[in-house]
Amino acid sequence: MKLSEKLIKLRKEKGLSQEEFGNEINVSRQAVSKWENGETKPDTDKIQEIVKKFDVSFEYLLNDEVESTEKEIKKQEIKKKLGASLKVLIIILIIYLLISVYKFIAFYRFYLIANSFSEENYSIVQSFDGKTERQGYYGMDFSTKRVGNKIIEESSFYDSIEEKYNYSLPNDISFIDLENQKYYKLNLDENKNNYTYTDVKNHLAPGENIEEIIETYKVNEVRETTLAYIPSGFKEILLASLNPSYYYVDIINREFKAYNIPDGIKGVVKLNNDFLVESVTTISEDEGAYLSSYYSYDYVQDHFKEIVEPVETYKDMIIYE
Repeated sequence: MKLSEKLIKLRKEKGLSQEEFGNEINVSRQAVSKWENGETKPDTDKIQEIVKKFDVSFEYLLNDEVESTEKEIKKQEIKKKLGASLKVLIIILIIYLLISVYKFIAFYRFYLIANSFSEENYSIVQSFDGKTERQGYYGMDFSTKRVGNKIIEESSFYDSIEEKYNYSLPNDISFIDLENQKYYKLNLDENKNNYTYTDVKNHLAPGENIEEIIETYKVNEVRETTLAYIPSGFKEILLASLNPSYYYVDIINREFKAYNIPDGIKGVVKLNNDFLVESVTTISEDEGAYLSSYYSYDYVQDHFKEIVEPVETYKDMIIYE
């Protein structure tokens, strides 16, 4: 761009006439006209005034190869940076939306699967380990198994790491037959190595009745527990899909991991065509306690074998009250 063209551009950018432009640098309109027509060029003094008044560089005015002022160059650079940043943001937004759509489909499928469980056969295992005040260790292991209307619950307790791996018998065993309203317990006497049999019907507290107790075992425990972790309903599923806290979702393996689930527990939920697995792990910062839970749901009804009653399994060790 020639000097004459640049002078015209500067003048018009400021909205000045040739006369007003001339007044700015103390020259006549005719002089400005000759500059713009390329008939003459400003002398060095006037070039300096133009540079000062219109905030441009000597390089811009005198070098025909320089097409833009410093301001224009900066604006172009900023525009390029903003354009690049906008493209990156758009790409990130598109990726985020695609992931959210993917997660929505996954969560909705998880919900449909978990909500379809009729829950007749299941297995539950839970364990708890932690430090005692004397810096020893204590813990509990619980397991529940249900086949049809029969349920066996077992629990074991230990006071040290060594004991956890040495015990061979559950401390407490409960058996419930929902259909026949049968409910008894076996309690281990570790010194005598035998179990005391207790019929719960004969040891009810005032106001308790066996029908109400049995009724509590009819709740679809695995299904309800699983649904507590899996987002349910359109609104909840949509919010979970948009929530980065659910950081991993796998439709193929029907698995998701989440930080933001009930009680702030970190967890993993898995589902497949044969069973449901819901496992949770958490560490208590104040006590160093460790809790893990495992739930398995089988709606292919032959997954578990028929339950053998504890009185048959431990028949040679039972003392009846």
